[in-house]
Amino acid sequence: MTRELIKKTALSLFVKNGYEGTRLVDIAKAVNIKTPSIYFHFESKEQLFIELFNDMRTKKLDSIKVLHQKLNKFDSAKERLFCLYSDWSDRGYEHNEEVVFWKRSALFPPSFLKKKINNDLIIYQKKFVDELLRPVILEGIKSSELKNLDVDKCVVVFLSIIQGMFSEFHYSKPEAYKEKITMLWEYFWDSIKK
Repeated sequence: MTRELIKKTALSLFVKNGYEGTRLVDIAKAVNIKTPSIYFHFESKEQLFIELFNDMRTKKLDSIKVLHQKLNKFDSAKERLFCLYSDWSDRGYEHNEEVVFWKRSALFPPSFLKKKINNDLIIYQKKFVDELLRPVILEGIKSSELKNLDVDKCVVVFLSIIQGMFSEFHYSKPEAYKEKITMLWEYFWDSIKK
């Protein structure tokens, strides 16, 4: 119980103050325990942060399985690509602490974790592309729903669009964001459909 409460509290503080701005004494105070009690559960602030990040990474990798099941409900490449697109664009609306922690860790990782986080993000993206995106594009080409296009270029464009949405959400009002993601989808689809 205490371990999970420490993790939940630390997550909130890391989201609010960043890694550097969060002290173990702040976490202990928020949990209503003494700072040395944290060391019973975690060796250090670094280990606590790594465990939180690894929890998020596991959830992200598990989400690929869920997306795979969603894709099986659709017959066309358009529906499947839109499903993948919507999954990313809808995340912009999620502002729970786990999503914010993931975004903050991806964009501003603690210096000692930068290489690990970058590697984990690359692994996640590769799994997303290899297991979901690339097969959908290839099937769309095979069924003549999509142009006979360069699959690698199509993947790069798709990823660039969703990475743009990642930051766009923070700069646009919700109505403008919705309008932009709709326009992006229509432009992307028009450029690849046969």
